[in-house]
Amino acid sequence: MAARLAPVSTWADHRREMGKGSKADYGISSTELSEAVKHFEATQLKPKRMQERCLVELHLNFSKDPDLLERYIATSGAIRMGKIFEDLDTLAGAASYMHVLGHLPIRKDRASPLFIVTASVDRLDLVKPLVITSDYRLTGSVIYVGSSSMEVLVAIEEIKADSSPSEICLTGRFTMAARNAATLRSQRIAPLQLETKAEERLFQLGQQHKMHKQQSSATSLERSSPTEEEALLLHDVFLRDRNALTASAAKAIILGSSAKMMGSEEEVVSLSSTMHSSTLHMHPQQANVHLNVFGGVLMRHCYELGWITASIFANAPVEFLALDALSFHSPVPIGAVLNMTSTVTYTSQGEEKENAVAAVNVVAEIVDIESGKRKKSNTFHFSFSVGQTKRRVSPLTYADAIEWLESRRRVQIGDQLREEFKASAISPTVT
Repeated sequence: MAARLAPVSTWADHRREMGKGSKADYGISSTELSEAVKHFEATQLKPKRMQERCLVELHLNFSKDPDLLERYIATSGAIRMGKIFEDLDTLAGAASYMHVLGHLPIRKDRASPLFIVTASVDRLDLVKPLVITSDYRLTGSVIYVGSSSMEVLVAIEEIKADSSPSEICLTGRFTMAARNAATLRSQRIAPLQLETKAEERLFQLGQQHKMHKQQSSATSLERSSPTEEEALLLHDVFLRDRNALTASAAKAIILGSSAKMMGSEEEVVSLSSTMHSSTLHMHPQQANVHLNVFGGVLMRHCYELGWITASIFANAPVEFLALDALSFHSPVPIGAVLNMTSTVTYTSQGEEKENAVAAVNVVAEIVDIESGKRKKSNTFHFSFSVGQTKRRVSPLTYADAIEWLESRRRVQIGDQLREEFKASAISPTVT
């Protein structure tokens, strides 16, 4: 999703232009757009310094600004993470535009040669809970640039009142992609000019992240078989849970409930029994400059459905741990009907953890009202701490088993990374 910006015209104007059959998205000819692209390529493709233009920040001073806090506080008294995700998406977009154009997009600039979209969110890990009595600094910085894509490192730091060093509370990575406004294809952008050892380390970190993504894609269970260890684990889970799952499925049909393990207080449920969904109509107030829904809005809605799903599963409010992965498949246009489906796909209980961790997948789809056809727009993978719950999910079908294993991999990676972050937090600020 592109960075959030006010539309260049009203939605009523856009609808009138669409009725005339004109090019409403930009309001200029393809020739003018092509010329703008040529000018951009002639002036904006020289290497650019990492810190010169591509670090952006936002301050959330909750302890000093009651009106600001009112916009972010949840019913529990905690900070709404969905609102934080909106801010981080905006920061990632702003940092990307600062690198590519040298400035933020101009509201009425219809001849912009390119636009930037969020290709994916690779991780967002919370290493310290956000509280309403503290002040925070949110930052976004471009640390790696490919031919047409960028990695933006985002972080949230707690600002100490006594001027002591700030403390990292959240860190994560956005992958942003530049698109040619005339052709809608990938647009070449300026590389980074590295000048310090710190900048080189951050760039190498971005390279490592890219290589890790490629390796993870190659070993995904959509492309390869489970490992021998995973196959044995699945068989053990099948032998352990088959009777409880059969009873659970039967009770769900009759009573809508689940079943307990023989001689145990532990409750085993199938993945499908944890499913919840929500359907929304996307309105013009949620539009970015390209008349699609702002990506941060989608992140907020899907996160909140995921939180509700995990909380109902645990029978108690849960705590956010990580956004393990987010993929953008297709833009969501204004006026679309968006259906979101959320499922608990894995629980870590029984693996010697103080608190169980639940993996929750949320799939967002655009629904065509007239035909009923669906088109996937986003896939989210969240991890939540669900406390000392006695409930856990177990796969009932082979498709469930693959989803369970993939979620298990993501949870284990998240556990490891958060421990590393706590031991040595990485800030996107280059010094």
